Amino acid sequence: MSLILPNGYILDTIGPFWGTMNDASIAKNITDTCDILMKWCEKGDTMIVDHGFRDVIESFIDMGHEPRMPDFLTKGQKQHTVEQANRSRLITKVRWRIESYHARMKKWTLLSGRIENAFIPKVADCVRIVSAALNCYRGQIGQHAINSDDSMLAQYMRQQIGRNNILQARVDQGLLSSRSRWKKIEDSNFNFPQISLKDLRQLFFGTYQIKMGRSYVEEHMNSDGDYMIEVDNSNDNIVRASIHSRHSNASIYKAWIQFSLTEDPIEAWYYQCTAGARNVGCCSHVASIIWYLAYARHNNFTPSAGRQRLLQALTRQEPQTETDADTESSSEDE
Repeated sequence: MSLILPNGYILDTIGPFWGTMNDASIAKNITDTCDILMKWCEKGDTMIVDHGFRDVIESFIDMGHEPRMPDFLTKGQKQHTVEQANRSRLITKVRWRIESYHARMKKWTLLSGRIENAFIPKVADCVRIVSAALNCYRGQIGQHAINSDDSMLAQYMRQQIGRNNILQARVDQGLLSSRSRWKKIEDSNFNFPQISLKDLRQLFFGTYQIKMGRSYVEEHMNSDGDYMIEVDNSNDNIVRASIHSRHSNASIYKAWIQFSLTEDPIEAWYYQCTAGARNVGCCSHVASIIWYLAYARHNNFTPSAGRQRLLQALTRQEPQTETDADTESSSEDE
C-alpha cells in the first residue's frame, strides 16, 4: 500500500500482506501500527483514499484528518446520483498521482510481472529502494506551481458540481424513449460541431477518455466501418447510441448527447452506467461518441490494423445467392 504526497513524492510503501487479508484488514493494520503517520500529517489534512479504506474512515476522522473516498452504491441502487458521481470524479481526478506512481514503479522489470514465491520476503525492500530511486532521480508527478490552465480547469470542475443533469431528467420522464423518433445518421448529411483535440481534453478533463474512446469506437463499428449512432427526428440536436458495458458484454446501455452549433457545443450528456449521470466530465463511452463525431471522422480516422483485418473478414462473406437458396429449398423438400 502506497502513501503519496500531492506532488507525487512517495512517503512510504507498506506491505506485502497475506493474500487472505482484504483491503479493510490491511487498512486497519496500517492505522493501528503506523504511528509515524501522525508525525507526517497535521490535523485537518485531507486524505484521498480508495474503497478499501471504507471500514477505517472513522479512524482517520478520530486522528483529526478529513478523508475523501468515492461513493458506494447503496442496496438496490443501480446508478449514482448526479451529486455522488460528481463528487467521486473530483476525488479520482486528484488520486491519479497514485496510479501514475504505480505505473512508474512497474517499469522496473522485477516489479512488472509475476514474482516467484521464494522472492516474496525481499519484495518490500525492493519496492522501497525503487521508490527512493524514483523520488531522487525522476521528476515530480505533480508540480507545486499552479498555472492558469490548471486554475481554470479546477474552477470549471467546481462550477459543474451543482448543476442538474437536464438530459437525465428527460430520459427518466420517458421523453426520449420512443423508438419511432430515432433514425440512423449518415456522415454526409449530419451536422455535428467539430471540436479540436485541445478543447476535447478540456471537456474530458484530460486525455484518458480520448485514449479509451478510440478502442470503444472500433469495437462498435459495423462491417461498413460506421459507428451506429441515431439522431432525434423531432429535435436534431440530440443523438444517442447503444454501447456495451465496459465490464460485461452482456450489458448494453444507451448514451444521449445534446449539442448545439455555438461556442459551447456540448450542452449535456447522459449514460445509463453507474457513473453516467455526472456533469463533471463524462465516462469513456460518452467520450467515444463525442470524439468520433466531433473529431475523428473529420481527420481521416482509420481503425487499427487488427480491427481492419476483422472488418475485411466480415465483408468477404458473400451473401447467399438465389441459386444456392433454391438448391437448399429443394434438398429440404426431398
